[in-house]
Parts: sequence; structure tokens; C-alpha cells
Amino acid sequence: MPAALKTTILRNGPFIVFLVIATVWMNTRINGSIFIDNDMFRHALDHTSLLSFLHTRYMTWSGRIFIEGALAETIRYPLFWRALIPFCAILLAYAIWSCTLRPALRSGMGIPLVMGLFLLPHEVSEESVYWLSGFYNYFFPISFAFFSISVFLRQDEVGKTLRILSIAALPIGCSIEQSSLLLLFCTAVSTFRRRTISLYGGLYLTIAAVISATVLAAPGNGRRYVAEISNWLPEFPQFGMVQKLSLAIDRIHRACVSTDNHILLAALILSVCFLAFVKRNRGVQDVAAMGVMLLNILLMLPFGPGLQKMLTALRCDRFIYDLNWVYLNTYVAFFLTLCMIVSILWCALSLKNSSTVLSFLLGGFAVTFLTGLSPTIYASSNRILLVMELSLVVYVCALIEALLTQIRARHAPRLQVPDLSSAA
Repeated sequence: MPAALKTTILRNGPFIVFLVIATVWMNTRINGSIFIDNDMFRHALDHTSLLSFLHTRYMTWSGRIFIEGALAETIRYPLFWRALIPFCAILLAYAIWSCTLRPALRSGMGIPLVMGLFLLPHEVSEESVYWLSGFYNYFFPISFAFFSISVFLRQDEVGKTLRILSIAALPIGCSIEQSSLLLLFCTAVSTFRRRTISLYGGLYLTIAAVISATVLAAPGNGRRYVAEISNWLPEFPQFGMVQKLSLAIDRIHRACVSTDNHILLAALILSVCFLAFVKRNRGVQDVAAMGVMLLNILLMLPFGPGLQKMLTALRCDRFIYDLNWVYLNTYVAFFLTLCMIVSILWCALSLKNSSTVLSFLLGGFAVTFLTGLSPTIYASSNRILLVMELSLVVYVCALIEALLTQIRARHAPRLQVPDLSSAA
């Protein structure tokens, strides 16, 4: 073994061991049971060609041709997706680390930290990472989208190889509605801030827009919309725009008061620490934001039955659809959730890389609100919240970077200026 390679392996030994353990652990959690979607795609090509299958799906059900093509071709090969799921986790962790933690932590520490955050057991990860159809339709394209965005945001710092890979990732990253909208939003904001566009940027945005338009304009989307209304929410056409968006708030609120939402809990605690100990010249808005976040922390913690009974009015533990839109505490709870979102955005404004963090947060919240326009907002369960959860991971990592920078600045040795008068 060459000496240089041996030195590299020894230096990165703990990181390599972590990746091996994480890969094995993730593979033990994969749910390969024969659900309806998994079984359908396993046998999708039994009596037809791939092109014929994708054409039929595009015209009658979904514009996700890249994802569904990959699903139909590879779901029969366990070795493929058992390697792909950990690869996507590492790719996503690298993307988030490069956007946030790079100045404060080297990759050998930062990437495991990010992976540890979004792989903590949670309802969202169970449905979007470890369930096969959920992985292919959510985690797979979203991880590629985050990687592609991270390279675009750092296009002046990265080499030609990474820029090419970021463009190559677009067919997967833009192959579902949520990830394509997030990618277009984040890259458009970055381009607007730069006020100039490079050849790479122009080519990137053109390809991303074409692929996204192909996915969003599929004739099957309209037919699926009509079919899903009758399947899941027959009264959906009678809802107004505000009523539909309130369904999305309902889904977000339930995630925000869940006791196992470790990512949001970490975001709120670190936000309070940042506003209390790092930010200077705190104003009334900062105090109000800390108050809202502390209240939401109380709502999330598993206290005893006595205190939980007092907080029931603010938690609204049932979905609004079951409540028939009548109880006042539902709207009080929704108002607090919206206040929490505003407080997070306010805190993000004070971060060093605020434009990057805000673009991810605004994009993540926006695409989640747009799920209220779909009649499957409840049928799709928790996996539709994945983009929002990962945007919160970006926010958490940015807060960690700010806190680490502050701690190191306080403990850095100060230069001793000699006292000239005493020397004389």
C-alpha cells in the first residue's frame, strides 16, 4: 500500500468507521415489505417496455419519469438500493455541510454531525428514507437537489468537476415537484444576489427549468388530481384557497408539536442560545422571538399529564379535518405555529450566511404550504414534510457554525500589547 494512501486512511479512520456503521444501521431499518406501490413497480415491466410504461404514466398519472424509470428498473435489485440509500444520505450530508459548517468543522466531523441530525428516528425519515417507494420519490431526488444547489451556491469556489456533477444531478433533483421548486427558488435567489450570470449558471438554470416544466406540465398530473379527489377528499373542490392552505398549516403544526421532532427541537433550542448569547444589540423582536420559541419548546417536551392538560388548548392534537373547522383552540395553535416560523426566519436574518439559510427555509416552508393544494395532503402522510425538515437541518447547522465561531473567538489567545511607559 502506498504510504500516502495509508496516511490518508489512518487520518480519516474514524470517519470511515462512522460511514460503515451508518451504512449497516440504515440497511437494518429499510422496510422492504410488499406495500402496494413497491409491488406495483416490481412488476411494472413484466409485460411492457420501459418507454411504454413511462409514456403511459406520464400521460395518465405522473410527470416523475426519471424517478419512476429508476424505480421500475432497480427496485428488483436489493443490492442496488441498499447501496443507494446510504449514498444519498452521505451526499445530502456533504451538501448541507458545505453550505453551512465548512468554515467551522472539517468534513470528517461535519458530515457525521449532519447525518446524525436527519437520520434520528422520526416519522418523516421512516416514510421517506426507509420505505422503498418513499425513498425513490422523496429522499433520492431531494438529496440530489440539495447537492446540486450546494454546488451552484459555491460555484466560484468549486472546480469544473463538481459543476459538471451538479448539472448531471438535475434530472434526478428536478424530477419531483417539491425538490424542483426548491432548487429553482434557491438558485434564482442566488443568481439575483450575484447580479451576473456565468455560462455555467445560465446552462444550469436552463436545464433545471426545462426538466421542472416537463415534470409539472405532465398531462397525467391533472388526471391524477381528479382521481385523488374522489379517492381521498371528495369535498376538496368546494374548499377555498385559504381553507386549502390551512390544511397545510395543519400538517406543519402537527409536526411542530410532535415530541419526536428532534430537528425542530434542536433548531428552537439553538435559536434561543444564539439570540441570548451571540447576537448583539438585541431588540424587542428578538425577545418576542425567544418567547415564542420557548413556548413551542414547552409544547414539544413530554411533560407529565398535569402540565400536558394545561397545554392541550395550544397543542391541538387532532387534525383540523377531524375537528370540522369549529374549535377556537385550533386557530390559536395555528397562529402560534405561524409565529414560530416567523421567529425562525427572524433569527436566520442575523446569521452570517443568512441569504443561503433563508433561501432554504423560505423554499422549504413554501413548498410545504403548497401541498395544501393537493387532495392527498393527508393521504401522503409525513413524507411530504421532508423538504421542510431538511431545510431546518440547514438552519440548525448554520446555528452550530455561529455558536462554534463565537466560542472559538472567546477562547482565542489575545495579543499582549507591551506597556511602553512601564518599560521606560
